[in-house]
Amino acid sequence: MRQLRGRLAIFIKTKRGDQPLRDFAKRYGLSKDTVSRIESEEQNVTIDTLQHMCKVFHCDISDLFPPD
Repeated sequence: MRQLRGRLAIFIKTKRGDQPLRDFAKRYGLSKDTVSRIESEEQNVTIDTLQHMCKVFHCDISDLFPPD
C-alpha cells in the first residue's frame, strides 16, 4: 500500500496537471514551496493545510488520498 504522502502527491499532481507550479499554488492559496514539497513527498502536511485543501478543492478528506 502506498504511503499517505504518496497518495496526496498523486492527488495534487493530478489536480495541477500541466499548470505552472506558481500559478496553481496562487490559485488555491498554497505556497509554491508547499506544493512542491507535497508533490515530492517531503511535506509533513498539517491538519489545517488538509482542511484548507478540502475547502478549496471542494472535496472530502478521503478524496485527498486516492486509493492505490
